[in-house]
Amino acid sequence: MSDTINIQDMNAKMQALLEHLNSAFEAHPQCNPPNRHPTIYFLYDFVRNSHNRLQAVDPNKYAAGDNAAKVAVDEIDGRNMFANTLVNDTTGKLAMLTGGDPSNPVDFGPQIKAKALILIQ
Repeated sequence: MSDTINIQDMNAKMQALLEHLNSAFEAHPQCNPPNRHPTIYFLYDFVRNSHNRLQAVDPNKYAAGDNAAKVAVDEIDGRNMFANTLVNDTTGKLAMLTGGDPSNPVDFGPQIKAKALILIQ
């Protein structure tokens, strides 16, 4: 993980991915309660929770080199890498993890894949 992570930049990238995931979640015919698509919901929830963790980090403490803030940001950076891996999964492993159909993995589409890739750049 990098010592030069820009928290504001990371926040903006995560927010952009969340907006696209939220739109995909709301538009997906299998995401209407009570039968929400587990894979889409899992990924949305994972990114949302990661984003909430980022928002809990004090940027001033991080900039001052506070170890707890640095550990938190490094963990979020790792979670973003994992989110990118999950978005691009074509093996069905994400579906297995979330109780979906591994023979029919969710294709999140080019916009969400691009936003997930931006998270790790």
